[in-house]
Amino acid sequence: MSLPAESQPLIRFGEFQLDLETAELRRNGDRSSLQGQPLQILTMLVESPGRMVTREELKKKLWPSDTFVDFDQSLNRAVNRLREALGDSAENPRFVETLPRRGYRFIAPVAKDGSKGDAQSPQVYQWPSLSEARSRDLELVTALPTFLPTPKPRRNRMFFAAIVLIFLAVGGFLLRQRLVRKRSISFENLEITKVTDNGKVSNVAIAPDGHYVAYVMLLGDKQELRLRQVATRSDVQVLPPDLGNFVGLTFSPDGNYIYFVRSDRNDLSFRYLYSVPALGGTPRKLITDVDSGIAFSPDGGQITYEHWVPPRNEAELKIANSDGTGERVLAVVHDSSFTSLGGPGPSWSPNGRTIVFSKLLVGKVRRWVIYAVSVADGTTRELYSSSEGIGKPVWLPRGDMLLFPRYESSLRRSQLWTLTFPEGMARRLTHDISDYSEDLSLTHDGAIAASTVGTVESQIWVFPSLDSARGRQITSGEPPMFWVNETIERKVLASGGDGRLWTMDLDGTNRSPFGTVVEAGWVSTCGRFVVLISEESGSTSLQRLNLDGTHPAVLARGNLWSTACSEQNGFVYYANTEQPQKIWRVPIEGGSPVELTSILGDSVMSGITVSPDGNLLAYTYSTYSGVPVPSEHMAVIQARDGKTLRLFDVPGNTWFPGLYWTPDSKAMQYLLVHDQVSNIWEQSLNGRAPRQLTNFSSGQIFDFSWSANRKRLYLIRGNGTSDAVLLTGLH
Repeated sequence: MSLPAESQPLIRFGEFQLDLETAELRRNGDRSSLQGQPLQILTMLVESPGRMVTREELKKKLWPSDTFVDFDQSLNRAVNRLREALGDSAENPRFVETLPRRGYRFIAPVAKDGSKGDAQSPQVYQWPSLSEARSRDLELVTALPTFLPTPKPRRNRMFFAAIVLIFLAVGGFLLRQRLVRKRSISFENLEITKVTDNGKVSNVAIAPDGHYVAYVMLLGDKQELRLRQVATRSDVQVLPPDLGNFVGLTFSPDGNYIYFVRSDRNDLSFRYLYSVPALGGTPRKLITDVDSGIAFSPDGGQITYEHWVPPRNEAELKIANSDGTGERVLAVVHDSSFTSLGGPGPSWSPNGRTIVFSKLLVGKVRRWVIYAVSVADGTTRELYSSSEGIGKPVWLPRGDMLLFPRYESSLRRSQLWTLTFPEGMARRLTHDISDYSEDLSLTHDGAIAASTVGTVESQIWVFPSLDSARGRQITSGEPPMFWVNETIERKVLASGGDGRLWTMDLDGTNRSPFGTVVEAGWVSTCGRFVVLISEESGSTSLQRLNLDGTHPAVLARGNLWSTACSEQNGFVYYANTEQPQKIWRVPIEGGSPVELTSILGDSVMSGITVSPDGNLLAYTYSTYSGVPVPSEHMAVIQARDGKTLRLFDVPGNTWFPGLYWTPDSKAMQYLLVHDQVSNIWEQSLNGRAPRQLTNFSSGQIFDFSWSANRKRLYLIRGNGTSDAVLLTGLH
């Protein structure tokens, strides 16, 4: 491939090369994955080395008015990812210097090589354009035999047969690639516009004509259904705030009704399908026991949805008439994970022949699968599989491509992907700093997609005991923190939103990575050890590390959930996620896991926790019985034999991030949300009514823990924001 005679210069700094024409960053010749806004920021900085590029300049260049989400947070994250790609530091910068609240300056020496067509300039590989690639497809196929060795006469027949096979294979591959390219959507053509700005959106659906957006607004422990007119940005309340968790929103094909799935007020695991006039009115209950959002058939006469059977690890794909009558099971997926929050739901193809939906499987290897189901006979096949989380797949109007959200562990957020049908070839579409939800909705013509994007800001606070007026924040910036504990060496150990563990002094200083484990969860300290669950390539393992993060040792493998460690009796406890769920224990020094007991109900809802004296375990669980019941119960069992000692009902409208014992092992502490405020409550094992311990009047608490001497209370405090966005330019 020849290079153009003249092109943009190649910019060099340190060990990096930035190709302005191909928008590629290379490090010592290796191509970097840096893309999108971080790469654009780098380009603006290196084009004016030594000059401050203001935050306002970056905003005007990268985020035009009325597009995208929170500018300040978006810019901060983009710069952080740029620094990660460069191996740079805000504290000791080599390349990008921060001028607080004003902008950024590129401080490293910069060299420009001139045009890449110059004979003295090193040439950088340039990807062919789409038109070039298409024009060469036939040339490559017809030229292929000239690269092969001359055959011996006695092997002519076999040789020419091989040539034909190679010709057909390469030609078929290239034809397939051309078809995929022909159907592809360009990220450069997408425009992302925020349509809400309250930061409290959890579900979204766009009307078939694109004029209205229905969304759910979170108001603490209550949720409200609203309708927004896109053009005027005016809102109508469709349903007032009430207890119960919304799962899916769907407009009827004529746009006159909103179909929604909502949980029972006292049981978040049990849901109903309703319809309500789009401009408000009395909801009508259509189906009982529905576990996902719904989708309409092309003619509007039928709906499809998911129904889960937790005791059997099964997900049923059902079909019913649009009025809720005539329910029937179309297909069943075995080894399917039960998720009490509900699923985003299936999608019905434009020609009415195929339904697609995504599921998490909990076999030997945990993986997400997009299934394609024949409406005619229920035949089911895997269309796409990934170890990363997959949201709702939706059909584009031609019926030959799907759009779906997929989590990117390397980015710590979800992006949008396309998937060809029926080939099942996946391609990442978006390359931005949004974190898309698993929910997705399209207009009838497929020109506009609606989703939600969110951010979380959470930091560590420390308080002297229960004195809420004297707390101080000890961390700031990225990453957000989600779990915290104090070790016996008087160090703070925390897990961040980047999947890493961090250690720091009691005042938050001297923060550094803890060990090399990534994707760490369910972390607990245990004397001179730290135990956690780590996930990699669809497999989870229970690991033990020393307090300095060294010498990791695997104690158990499988589909694991939660950890609890007792220094007193020397055991680590955990549960498996597939049915039937059981509690296991393994010696902290290593050995064979032993089954302790089966969990009560169908699904563990909180982490397992062990009492300070090592004698008791506690956990919350839910029970599926085909009818609504109090959503969660708390069980207290003996650690030595699993015998149940006490049972408590807990509020069904609140999710428990964790349970914590009091030092005397006589009570449990947990978080409850009321009127949009989190506080710590305590439940005595003697059966007395729970009592509130803290009296915060604002804000959210994500987690808490006590120091061993009970003099310091650590809180993870912060806020999560989520708003509805529209993506235009899909065709």
